[in-house]
Parts: sequence; structure tokens; C-alpha cells
Amino acid sequence: MPIAYEELVGSCSAQFASGGGSATRIFKVAWSDAFDFAGELYGRYSTWPEGGYVLPARFPYRLHLYCDEVNIEGIGITDESSNADGTYTTYLWAKVTARYSPMTGVDPEDPEVVEEESISVAADIGTAEDGAWEYTADNVIASNSAMPAITEPTMLFTVTRFHVSALPESIIAATAGAVNNATWRGFSAGYVLFIGADARRSITTDGAEDWEVAYFFKTKTHNWNHVYRSEDGHYEAVRTKVGHDPMYATATFTDLGV
Repeated sequence: MPIAYEELVGSCSAQFASGGGSATRIFKVAWSDAFDFAGELYGRYSTWPEGGYVLPARFPYRLHLYCDEVNIEGIGITDESSNADGTYTTYLWAKVTARYSPMTGVDPEDPEVVEEESISVAADIGTAEDGAWEYTADNVIASNSAMPAITEPTMLFTVTRFHVSALPESIIAATAGAVNNATWRGFSAGYVLFIGADARRSITTDGAEDWEVAYFFKTKTHNWNHVYRSEDGHYEAVRTKVGHDPMYATATFTDLGV
């Protein structure tokens, strides 16, 4: 049975800043219901449906704010008794103060955001291929020992999806270690390697799953299945001698939902 409560007039307040802000609401409930009511606000573990964590209550005017603190104060003493555990007091009513803040993993600026991207700079360090380089002055081959390590710019590319109803676990497993088989987000086929994914699950108050999935990719300035060939000075595709397989399999990245 739902717990009866009353929100005190003028008690609602909110503060907003670049970090997402905070808010407060104050309620009046029967003392006998106060701690169960706090559990409804703060979130709790539930045995229905199939067990799981019930998310904290949201601030109704800014849904990216979740209740993360509850204070209970008794109002109107009705009884004061003693037992083996000490003295305790029973009250008629309880004043319940709920404070709301952004939850980790929820976009603090806009709760309706379902996807975000981030790119960070990285680099691969390689060695110069022996016999592939010459001095420009006289065309003499530069010895491999004289060549410095070669830095190849790369990018680490992350796509995070929010509010995913079902984790595409089998697709993630099948696609990990593959490169894009077609142009994807502006990158030519073969230029992006899917490294893997991190996933975090929440259970909503109606028992539904709500996933946050971060997909990790790495890009190069050339195709992942190409290597530098000294004979003609170009990157060329390579394959296994037996089976003629490329170094990296190809996959359709849009199957991941990104």
C-alpha cells in the first residue's frame, strides 16, 4: 500500500551550477511510516521483480537529480519508554528532508541525452623498417640503427550510450578485435579498431534494466590491415599465407548500436 505523505508548502528549493546542481524537498509522514518512506526516497534492494536495486527517487522538476540523502526528525512525542536497549521515543509525525544530487553515470546537464562521444590523443611507437629509408643528399640507405623510433599518431575514441534497455553482449564479443567494414562516423573502412566495452546496469523502479555502455575504439592514419612496404614506399594490405585471412577481421559497427 502506498505511503501517505504531505510535502510542506514552500519547502522545495534547488540550486544549479555547472556540475549539475542540487535540490531539497521536505515531507510530513506518519512516524510509523517514516523509515519505509526514506527507503522509497533513497533507493533500496528489492526482492521483486527477481531482486535488484530500486533506483533513488528523482527530483520531479529536474530528472537528472536523484535523492542521495534523507534526514528524519520526530514531531509530537506520544510515548517515551525504556527497554534492555535503552530509552526510545515514539512520535506522532516525522519531518523527512530529502536532498537530491546528480547520480554517477547520468549526464549532469541533460537527462535526455542518450549518447556522448570523447576523443583523446595517443600514439604508437614503432621501429623503422630496415632498408626503407635513405638520405636525401646522396640517396644512400640509412641504417636501421641510425633511425629514431617512429611515432604514429592515433586516437582513442569512446562512444557512451545511456538508457540502453538490453546489453548486446553477443555482438560485443563477436565484434571485439575487428575493424570497421565500411565508413563509420567519418572514418574510412579499416581505419577503426573496436577494442571492447564497459557496461553498467541499473534497475529502474518498475523493474526494467537500464544500461550505460561505453564502447572503446582506436584509430590510425592508415588501414589496420595495411603495413609499410619498403619496395614501393606505400602501405599495402597483408594476409596470412594459409587461408588468406587479414590481420583483423571486419565487422559492421552499427550492429553495436553506435
